[in-house]
Amino acid sequence: FLEKYGFVRTSIETISMRRDLEQLIPNPVLPIGFTIRPVKGEEEAETLAELHRLAFDSDHVTTEVRLTWMRVPEYDPSLDLVVIAPDATFAAYCMCSINTEQNQLTGNLEGQTDPVGTHPRFQKLGLARALLLTGLSLLKERGMKTASLATSSDNIAMQKTARSLGFDTSHKKLWFEKAIK
Repeated sequence: FLEKYGFVRTSIETISMRRDLEQLIPNPVLPIGFTIRPVKGEEEAETLAELHRLAFDSDHVTTEVRLTWMRVPEYDPSLDLVVIAPDATFAAYCMCSINTEQNQLTGNLEGQTDPVGTHPRFQKLGLARALLLTGLSLLKERGMKTASLATSSDNIAMQKTARSLGFDTSHKKLWFEKAIK
């Protein structure tokens, strides 16, 4: 249908994944000197936005965008996690959330564990894994039965990490585009 009207399917898909929180959640393991803590507040928005841009090699998330995320009514700062490196650098983050309104509408008890991003200098150290495990435990403590995340089809590292933690693909979103003249 879309192609009939000039849209072209892109090569990128959004992969949505889900995990049952009744499954065992292992304890997170961090490299020596790294710590996980909740974000302190809006005063860290600029640093978090910069971390996002570095992690995803994108200029999409500005400080203003990060502040918008932090100002939604359902935002819970205790679920917005950051890994601090031994040199005090923000090394990775995972913004977990619970959408109470959506859960009431669907009858589900589901929390989200994304976005997750790791500074290029600290990739391949298991930081995303540790953040996800911490987030899963926090969501379970708050009564959630499942956790979900979404990632790009070209983010193989995130897909592998999620699958290693018990996430399965629940659905995929295809993207189409059309040049506007």
